[in-house]
Amino acid sequence: MNRNTEKQINYLIKSTDDIGLVEHCNGSVPNYNEGWCVDDNARGLQVCLRYDNILSLKELKIKYFNFLKSADRNNNFYNDLNQDLSWKEEFNTGGEHCSRTLLALGELVKHNDELKDDAIRLFNKIYKIVKSNNTFWIRVAAGTILGLQNYKSEEINYWAEKIVEKYNLERSDYWLWFEDEITYDNGRIPMSLLVAYQETQNKRYLEVALESLDFLTNLIFDKKNKIFSFPGNRGWFTKSGNRAEYDQQPIEAGTMVEVYVLAYEVTKNEKYKELAKIALDWYFGKNVLKLNLINNNTGGVHDGLNKDGKINPDQGAESVLSYLLAVKEIEKLK
Repeated sequence: MNRNTEKQINYLIKSTDDIGLVEHCNGSVPNYNEGWCVDDNARGLQVCLRYDNILSLKELKIKYFNFLKSADRNNNFYNDLNQDLSWKEEFNTGGEHCSRTLLALGELVKHNDELKDDAIRLFNKIYKIVKSNNTFWIRVAAGTILGLQNYKSEEINYWAEKIVEKYNLERSDYWLWFEDEITYDNGRIPMSLLVAYQETQNKRYLEVALESLDFLTNLIFDKKNKIFSFPGNRGWFTKSGNRAEYDQQPIEAGTMVEVYVLAYEVTKNEKYKELAKIALDWYFGKNVLKLNLINNNTGGVHDGLNKDGKINPDQGAESVLSYLLAVKEIEKLK
């Protein structure tokens, strides 16, 4: 399989205009009716930082960062920018778009380039919003930890304790997870505890991270066929026993690649290295439908595996971003 990412980088450039990265596509054509969002521009910034040797991404890095700055208004941090350039008012204050931005900004601070000071200022504003939120969202906590590892790492213990507390409330002899259903971007949660362990050396964080990761793996990995089958967004995997197979989305494969690579780095257990490689293969047809989600003509990545036995024809930003981030993680195993 060809893991050269040149076509995907070009696709990312094509999907970006003077405002930022367009969220959705009709096929491979940017769909401006859906506008732009912080979530994808934050992940786009991560891609630019991790592929920092590619000259064509230098300009995109500035665009994505400026988009994130523009979402900071009225003492809040917005997520969705409409086609008419108005910000959508219905959003979760301190929601996942905030933690995804903290993750990207943390990496930008670590990168130590000309944007560092502005990144620190924006990080502090968003972190204040997240920490003052009275509603606990576990993926926000997880994403926040991933951002804090590069800036304000002394705050990590606060969030890790909250995640472990939620785990203790939900777990049982047969259910080793943080919620009563397994939904999306799942690997991000045990990944955050692996980072928390690296930063604090608290062994309880490592225990919960590996216990929950192995439980998740047993649910989504078909050992006989050596393929992953991720929770479908038509019902997810629930504690009561529901197992929705479709629609499966690329973000799941990408996140699992990232968490397995980190688990291998922390434990040196070869099984995690092998699982990371198999998770990446999901994009290339090692999945329940045996379909390649990498579009070799456009450079895009299809948005998922559908119930009708076909791939989603659309190739939105999240899909190509998840793939680019996953490929960069796999390189760490060489």
